[in-house]
Amino acid sequence: MACGLGKYIGLALSKPNLDVNNLEHLKIPLTRILSATNVFSNTYRIAIHDDIQFYRAELDHYDKENHSSKRQNIVIVKRYPSNRRHEYSGEKQFLTEIEILSSGVKHPNIVTLLGFCLEDSEMILVIDNFSNGFLGSYLRNLKDKRLLTWEKRLKICIDVAHGLRYIHSQMEDQKMIINRDICSYNVGLDENWGAKIVYFGDSVFLPLDKKDEALCLKWIGRKSYTDPVYKKTNKVKRESDVYGFGVVLFEILCGRLAHDPIYLKESDIGLAHVARRSFSTRSLKELIDPIIKEEVCEIGFVLNRGPNKDSLHTFIKIAHQCVAETQDKRPTMNVVVKELEKALFFQKNNKDIPRMSLEDIKQATQNFHNDNCIGRGGFGKVHKGNFQDGDGFKTIVAKRLDSRYGQGEQQFLSELQILLDFKHENVIGLVGFCDENDEKIIIYEYASKGSLDRYLNDAFLTWEKRLDICIDVARALDFLHGGVGKQSKVIHRDIKTANILLNDDWKAKLADFGLSLVSPLVKETDYVIDHACGTTGYLDPLYRKSGFLTIESDIYSFGVVLFEILCGRSTFEIQKQEGHYLPEFIEESFKEGKHGEVVFEQIREQIAPKSLIIFQEIAYQCLHVDREKRPTTKKVLMQLKKALVFQVSYRNFMKAWFL
Repeated sequence: MACGLGKYIGLALSKPNLDVNNLEHLKIPLTRILSATNVFSNTYRIAIHDDIQFYRAELDHYDKENHSSKRQNIVIVKRYPSNRRHEYSGEKQFLTEIEILSSGVKHPNIVTLLGFCLEDSEMILVIDNFSNGFLGSYLRNLKDKRLLTWEKRLKICIDVAHGLRYIHSQMEDQKMIINRDICSYNVGLDENWGAKIVYFGDSVFLPLDKKDEALCLKWIGRKSYTDPVYKKTNKVKRESDVYGFGVVLFEILCGRLAHDPIYLKESDIGLAHVARRSFSTRSLKELIDPIIKEEVCEIGFVLNRGPNKDSLHTFIKIAHQCVAETQDKRPTMNVVVKELEKALFFQKNNKDIPRMSLEDIKQATQNFHNDNCIGRGGFGKVHKGNFQDGDGFKTIVAKRLDSRYGQGEQQFLSELQILLDFKHENVIGLVGFCDENDEKIIIYEYASKGSLDRYLNDAFLTWEKRLDICIDVARALDFLHGGVGKQSKVIHRDIKTANILLNDDWKAKLADFGLSLVSPLVKETDYVIDHACGTTGYLDPLYRKSGFLTIESDIYSFGVVLFEILCGRSTFEIQKQEGHYLPEFIEESFKEGKHGEVVFEQIREQIAPKSLIIFQEIAYQCLHVDREKRPTTKKVLMQLKKALVFQVSYRNFMKAWFL
């Protein structure tokens, strides 16, 4: 080795307390790299960017830290120019990449440093493989570009946005990084077209006390991607990365690199200037890549599978904001991620999504008049309205987002996605949605009798009707938890009587999916959630305590609902009267043998003894502290049906007896 590692790291690192010995496990002997690449044979070389050579090879790897055996890995070998005496040798960039990527940076959309070699005159990084190469290569090649459908392009953008958001604001210990060289050739694509940011040679750590201030650093970068404020003032902020990413967004939209001669004819800045000008003159559609306008299905019929109008509008709007000429007008990466995910949502639901105008919704609800307000929840106010449907009127319900109540964009899109994908007779039906002028509204079918919590102490709601309602909800949960032909399941996370709606014939429909999560249909899949969501009094104590969410958490909440229906009192009313919520009240009552006393007095004489026993047993199992001992929705449904059978038989017997 020509020089000590500590000497060279000292040249580049901004953190003087780095223990060089901690990097020992990342060292890879040059002989192994030479063997893997056949002494850097052109056969293994996949690209040359900025004099850095990239090779794809199989490299046997021994994990020194975990003492694991050798295994073959397909990796990318990144070889920096070896002339260290040259002003632009890349030495500083090489050492900066080691610093950045070995400092705890860990994210699926950030390249992983597997090892490095600083030996003889060689400076080499070994990183994880991205088998589909660089994004920039696809934008230069017409044949390859056809592989990038609009939906695939959106997903690539979202991946890069997630990576940038992570280094800007989500790293541990409040560390932050400004990349300073976001461009299409610094985005790698893996075998599933997942995108990773692959270059950090010009990156800098942002001091903890400077997160909202600019760093004074000599301007570096590529002209067509560089923040004009940074270039003019040498002041770099996270917004400088946002600008570079905005240029990448427009490259993906237009299908050309930012420095394409067609853009340089108009401005030496390239694409960003042309995009801003076209946006202001409303001529940006002329720049859109014609390939994505002409996407066809496999048998050759045009299916309008290119950009959906709403998807395109959302994408262009956020891309334009990213390349704003001043830093204060650019969005954070958190906002960018949300908008791109919204664009993907619109694209995936290109045909099915029913969009309604804000003006029509205002007219239907008399401009959201308070007299038409029929409820309020975590999402905001719920308004009843009359929507013109042909020659008549259709009654609808409009749920209007108010972000002051804690929910927002993600909940809005999540609920729309679930209602579109999981349609069932016992799940509330989606009529439409509105996302216009900063208004986010979901339109549902109207359930004329309102929510179940209003009828708990209503004697008109007989035991038989209560069983029917319980069965309806169990059917909805069984559908959501089991998928029924779907590739995923839904965990509702907020099962309660206020979210069970009733129509004219008392048919029950489960509603309010703003907190719900969709999970792949993998057996025993657990979700780890940082903060438990739901309603106190219904919330699974295991979920609240550990943060682990499973479908059994819904079962627990449903158990609370079953006992509310039996007791004729809500968990909140019980808490006021008894000093604790329903689960503790039931636990104490059952321990004291007071099973019959918890039953709503006005329906007590209607209930068949066998029906009551079956109902109480299954409802009690739902509240078990051990989630593994809680029943499945299928078992709950089966037992509720059995309780109904005994109730109907008992009713017929009593009717015949008195006749």
